[in-house]
This record gives sequence, structure tokens and C-alpha cells, in this order.
Amino acid sequence: MLMENRSYDKSLATSSDDSTYGRFYLIMLQYETTINNKKLKSELRALRPVKERLDPSKFDFRVATEEDNARLTGYSHNAVTPFGMRENVPIVLSKAITSDNGGDTSGSGGGMSQFIYMGGGHINCKIGCAVADFVAATSPLVLDVTDPR
Repeated sequence: MLMENRSYDKSLATSSDDSTYGRFYLIMLQYETTINNKKLKSELRALRPVKERLDPSKFDFRVATEEDNARLTGYSHNAVTPFGMRENVPIVLSKAITSDNGGDTSGSGGGMSQFIYMGGGHINCKIGCAVADFVAATSPLVLDVTDPR
């Protein structure tokens, strides 16, 4: 899900690709969870050293408009994939996906979920990927940003 920080102030970003303070983030989460905006704000603020942390008022996350979604990702609603996006957008992978038994179907009882599915670029297409391969390919920020439904 593409989220927009509506309180974004370009002058506060350390660079044009500052993943600690961006205008947009692509959030990868499990279907049975919801994004917790307080957690998202807190986790992103914590990426900077304490003395450099931005005021919480500099973060106000909302779902990005369909126009911004299409412009940044190149994909329509319910078809977004982190692969082949038009612009570089920081990816946040919900920590729940990588936590112990967070969907692990191997029966091994721990470690990273083995497999995730995500948008495949078309509303009727999904991509399956090993979580470890996804992490290696995209270098996402793995943050605690979701709650169970």
C-alpha cells in the first residue's frame, strides 16, 4: 500500500533518497493486518539518532491518491508491486512478516515466513516470493508498523 506523509517538508530530508523521512512509502503487510499510523511514525522517527529525530508533527500518513499511486509506481489500485516501479520509493516490510511463525507454513516453528504473495502489476496477477529473497532483492526497512485485524 502506498502511503503519503502529508506533513512532509522537503527541507528536513537529509537527501533526495532519505528513507528516514520521505514523502511516500510503499508498505508491505499481511492481508490480515492493518497499518498502525502511530507505529509507522514512531518506527520511522527511530531510524535517526535521538538528537536528529524529527518532531512527531512532521509525520501524517494517509493512503496516497490514485494519481500519485499510478505516477510513482506505474501500477493501478490492487496491482501495485515493489518491482519495476517508476520512481524509487522506500519499501517498508511489516516486521510481522519476518517474525517467528509469522506465516511460516514449514512447521519448523520459527524464523522468517517462508513465502509471501503481493501485487503482480495487474489486478488479476499476483507474485509469490520467498521472504528471504524479497528482503535480499529490495532491502526494505523491516519495521513494526501493523496490528492484527
